[in-house]
Amino acid sequence: MNPLKPSFAALAFLLFGCGSGPARSPAANSGGTGGAEAGQAGAPQAGAAGHAGTAGQAGAGAGAGAGAGAGAGGQGVLPPDPCVQAGTCQAGTWINVTPKDMDATVLRPSKDAYGPGSIVRDPARPSDLYVGGSKAGLWRSTDYGNTWSLLTKDLPDVPRGVTIAVAGTSPPTLWAASYNELFKSVDGGQSFRTIKLDASLYSLQVDPHDDTHLLSGLHEADGLLESSDGGETWHSVAGGSWPAGGVSWYPYFIDSGDPAATRKTWLAIAQNGATPSWTHDGGAHWSEITDLRGLQHPHGNSQLYQRGQSLFIAGVSGPGQGVYRSADLGQHWARVDSGNAPEALVWGTARNVYAMYAWACSNCDLGTSFERAAWPGDSWSAVSVTSALQIGPNSVVVTSDGTHEIAVAVMWDQGIWRYVEAP
Repeated sequence: MNPLKPSFAALAFLLFGCGSGPARSPAANSGGTGGAEAGQAGAPQAGAAGHAGTAGQAGAGAGAGAGAGAGAGGQGVLPPDPCVQAGTCQAGTWINVTPKDMDATVLRPSKDAYGPGSIVRDPARPSDLYVGGSKAGLWRSTDYGNTWSLLTKDLPDVPRGVTIAVAGTSPPTLWAASYNELFKSVDGGQSFRTIKLDASLYSLQVDPHDDTHLLSGLHEADGLLESSDGGETWHSVAGGSWPAGGVSWYPYFIDSGDPAATRKTWLAIAQNGATPSWTHDGGAHWSEITDLRGLQHPHGNSQLYQRGQSLFIAGVSGPGQGVYRSADLGQHWARVDSGNAPEALVWGTARNVYAMYAWACSNCDLGTSFERAAWPGDSWSAVSVTSALQIGPNSVVVTSDGTHEIAVAVMWDQGIWRYVEAP
């Protein structure tokens, strides 16, 4: 798919801390900040702690704890989490950190409120997180999600999957998808230009070894697109044996540690049909994952977690709701939780694997179905949450100040929440 000639629109706003550190080559996503950066896609060699994060931008950086030796732009020791340092956030508890000046129309109890969008983490700067993809605008945190600053409200409301992405270039490269448009910034969000498309992107994912290589499913449509030039042009990769029948696909890079193999190895899961499938040749051929036959992601969200050779994914329907694990990079899968609750997203830290449930719903008290298992994820148990939290996340990132591992989530119509892992 070839976009029309981009039009340029300067967006005047302040972005704190842009451009720190030297410019990185595309392959630098797998290094630079040790475990923190390798955690973006779960590279087996990730960091001294040997753990890694969610494959794909939805959970980028879940192994951030091993990245304590490098701060923003690779400059020295990371700053401590201010909330932990002040003793004002209780470990093991979800805390609402939604900025008070966020547009109230995206939050309950407003009519048709679906939250402030999705969340991603800068793979080169563990303290820096972005939330966007709604009429609330694009927001940035430079303190592990404690506080947030509005960057711009000029980006439009969008189809609500994971429609923003960030690459750890210097300055950061940002993408925000809208209906038949992709907004791209190469200066850390100081300005964006518009790339016209003939499809609506739904689930942006960045190759952990190449900042110019992206994948996306289509909003409420069947198919998968790839860009090899930083989002400038896109083409279909729903090739031979594509498992047609689903919509709103989420693709994920499966990182073997080999950039060339990772570039062509993807797992994809759909909504409303089809079977999770994967390719080892960049989409020329696809194979259904028979152990997951019929598994689907709920409407609006999905998140795969990778740590070394282990992959975790959650879903509904098919072989049964719950959390599934592969210990051999996707060759074989089995459910590891009880299946008593539906699940949608999986993420992890050095010590634990977590799962939560939700779907794109406004003013719906669905609960969270919050579950946890000690690594390697054999034995799962339900975890209670505050009664104020009535719905689970669109997406979750995990980051670290080098000492504490912190999950930050966009909880559909309930804003932004943080969870500092208990020691």
